[in-house]
Amino acid sequence: MKREIDLSIEGTLESFFFTQLEQAREGQPDRLGVDIEAYLVHMLAAHARRTNVAGRTSEALATQFMSARERGAQALRAVGDRALYIAGVVPRSLDRTPVNVAYVSGIGEAAYREVHVRSARLQVFERLADRFREIVELLGKMLAPDDTDLLSLYERWRKSSDPRDTRRLLAAGVLLDPATADILQ
Repeated sequence: MKREIDLSIEGTLESFFFTQLEQAREGQPDRLGVDIEAYLVHMLAAHARRTNVAGRTSEALATQFMSARERGAQALRAVGDRALYIAGVVPRSLDRTPVNVAYVSGIGEAAYREVHVRSARLQVFERLADRFREIVELLGKMLAPDDTDLLSLYERWRKSSDPRDTRRLLAAGVLLDPATADILQ
């Protein structure tokens, strides 16, 4: 007896990320806006298709930002997208680097804001800059599994002070004091 294997794929990357975004937003009264949500869905799908864009072989983000300022809005948009992807989707890739999520977020905000300054009609970039850190949080909630290893989570918090890690530790009952971060209570 011959078996037929069905390898049909349901939906698209865009529909997958849209569903993930909707689930992550559940219980949040404030929407980002249709334009920002659509932008995020398409940006995530594009990064999923081109995995080398934010990879380790890429130019340093600060260097890319400085050269993008001379090349124009498209280059600045690419910097903003890359910063958003790194800070929101793969923040742990920064664990062994001298920079943290706040630094990457600052570059992303600046890149998006400069796109808007150069072309005021592209208001979505102003909103992306204004809500960058909130969007990073949403992406993290959307794509990151919950950490169950409190010690690893705490060690990561000590290095990065990532607000997501702070919330997870506080929810687990860990008392945090940055001044005495070497003492786990």
